[in-house]
Amino acid sequence: MYSRLAICVVLTWTTTIFSGCGNGVAQPEFATLHPVSGKLVRAGAPVAGGSLRFVPLSDQPEFNFNSIVEEDGSFRLTTVRTTDTRGERRPGAPAGEYSVIYYPVVVDQTVSNSEPVTLPQTVTIEANDNQIKLELPVDKPT
Repeated sequence: MYSRLAICVVLTWTTTIFSGCGNGVAQPEFATLHPVSGKLVRAGAPVAGGSLRFVPLSDQPEFNFNSIVEEDGSFRLTTVRTTDTRGERRPGAPAGEYSVIYYPVVVDQTVSNSEPVTLPQTVTIEANDNQIKLELPVDKPT
């Protein structure tokens, strides 16, 4: 009798806990994602460190498109679903037109060169493997 009651309590508790995961809300599906990688340069030299955010010109508020910039200036774009607690991340991005923002490495928040830089050109991601060279304006700090 006691073990039956314990099993019922555990099953009820487990069902209650797991039914709360996801809040019962259907999550938006990822669009078809295409590989996006490349290099960030300034005056022909690789920009070391920081991060990039690709902002779609078409509204897609449920997703972020971003990448870390490696020490050699290379980057690989990922798509993150922002509407769930897991923040699921997948490689690539949907085809479309994007503006790009570079976020320099912040060493000291009191230094003014840690401001984000919006690149002057937009980027088109196509429905294939995308290799992109991004040019940071020469007059902007890195």
